[in-house]
Amino acid sequence: MKKIYYNIAGIFILLFTILGVYIFFQVKGKEKYNTILTIEKNQPLMKSLAPLPNSDSFIFKLYLRFRNGGRGIKAGQYHIEGSYSLEELINILESGKGRMVKVTIPEGFSVKQIVEHLEEIGHIDRDEFYAELNRAAETFPYPTPNGNFEGYLYPETYFLPEKYDEKILVDTMLKEFLKKFPSEKYPDKEEFYQKLIMASILEREAMVKSEKPVMASVFYNRMKKGMTLSSDATVNFVFDYAKKRIYYKDLKVDSPYNTYKYKGLPPAPICNPAIDSVEAAYNPAGTDYLFFVAKGDGSHFFSRTYREHLNFQRNNKK
Repeated sequence: MKKIYYNIAGIFILLFTILGVYIFFQVKGKEKYNTILTIEKNQPLMKSLAPLPNSDSFIFKLYLRFRNGGRGIKAGQYHIEGSYSLEELINILESGKGRMVKVTIPEGFSVKQIVEHLEEIGHIDRDEFYAELNRAAETFPYPTPNGNFEGYLYPETYFLPEKYDEKILVDTMLKEFLKKFPSEKYPDKEEFYQKLIMASILEREAMVKSEKPVMASVFYNRMKKGMTLSSDATVNFVFDYAKKRIYYKDLKVDSPYNTYKYKGLPPAPICNPAIDSVEAAYNPAGTDYLFFVAKGDGSHFFSRTYREHLNFQRNNKK
């Protein structure tokens, strides 16, 4: 009888040993992560942890219970990237070291506007930011005439380390641009730069996304006919977008960015455009339009002749 008890006890010990070894390797074994995690104070912890691929497993929940039910986990945004064990993962969430902050770069902002925006939220030094851009110019694969990075700071919502610096910010934005526009996909870098200039104009002129290819056709048609682009947005760039409206007196400004005065594209982009503007610059609509005018609701009236253009303006005066 004792032998049977010993055998049963041995089986239980073996099972517990196997279970213990299994749990040990589950806790200590590393998994690859590339996840943005938001831990909110007023939300159930397991709901916040749901984006983690193993959060639903028995071992995860058991280990979390062992770690005081996750009470030590700090609220915030985390970018979990790399190989971590379950133990290391919980350590990161408890330490707060992987916490992220959200930084949004609006579409159509110029480099100067981006710098002012980032200074306003108190995370960068203007001079150091420009110094990092100058350093980046040494290896950046696209043209940066005289260190000009206008057009390359991709507008996006970024999740950055809580204590990010100018280098991290510049690297992150330029990597995002290169992810959207891989240099190997655009072997003719000068052609790409010209399209980027056009895209930047479309970004500032068009409020309705579907109008961008049509608007691109207008500008390309005008260039083919030897006409000026006559874009208010390029003139406003000269004034750092300080003007809510461009008046006739403003069109007299002598600048290569004044496309009422000088034919062709301006010498560089006038803002940092989104991908749909670049796509429109590469793929304009097939039209014979030469003019467009704002309707007042964000959309535009497109016309083939100056007479049509003027008639619309006369009939729609407020």
